[in-house]
Amino acid sequence: MSREVQSSIIQKSVAVINLLAQHRGRLSQTEIAQETGFNKSSTHRILAILMGQGLVEFDERDKTYTTGPLLISWARAAWEKMDLSLVDDQDLRDLMTETGMNVALGVRIEHTATFIRTNIPHPYRLAVKAGGQSELHNTAVGKVFLAHMTAEERDAYFKVADLDKFTETTLTTRRDIEAGLPGIRSKGYAVSDREEFYQVVGIAAPIFDHDGRVLAAISLWIPLRIASLDQLLACVPSLLARTKEISARFGLLTGD
Repeated sequence: MSREVQSSIIQKSVAVINLLAQHRGRLSQTEIAQETGFNKSSTHRILAILMGQGLVEFDERDKTYTTGPLLISWARAAWEKMDLSLVDDQDLRDLMTETGMNVALGVRIEHTATFIRTNIPHPYRLAVKAGGQSELHNTAVGKVFLAHMTAEERDAYFKVADLDKFTETTLTTRRDIEAGLPGIRSKGYAVSDREEFYQVVGIAAPIFDHDGRVLAAISLWIPLRIASLDQLLACVPSLLARTKEISARFGLLTGD
């Protein structure tokens, strides 16, 4: 096989993986071909290769594709190399016990939030679990990442982001989303008020490294059948105290 052909296959494979990673939900082969501009035979061949390597997963029931288990393991491994082991599982368990809320640790991978650890005493069937991905514009964790992006990073995000309206409270314009970012930075936390799911509210705060860069974010979230937004907001001091403590482990100097 010539280098040109190999390069073409790699480029097309990356394009398909990137599409599936950024898209919420699953896509059919036809949809993948339309989004990438590849012809049907090329799309079929690339998907077969990626499935064989565990990078893409096929659902026989509705003939759709999504990212595979190997891609998730790569993402986790990459973040573990950043020493996120300094965020101990006990941190999440303690926060869950103290607040009574669901807890999740999320990182930003490209233009999505990926949840790498969770403690969920109050499950909600539609909510993502460990290894799952969510959008940035309608989740508390995602808003934290948006608030602390550089202007260039936000420009790149809004150029490709699908600001879909998930519920009646979801913000779907750059202007509206960016209007709330200074408040997130000043308060130290973000809120998602039924913006991803009608019956779920969440808050999130960042974990910083020694240079003040956001490494990850911890989210507290709860179905409204269990607790109200006001009850969740009462947990903000606990969340901020925990993220401040963890950030100090990464070398961030903070005042008392």
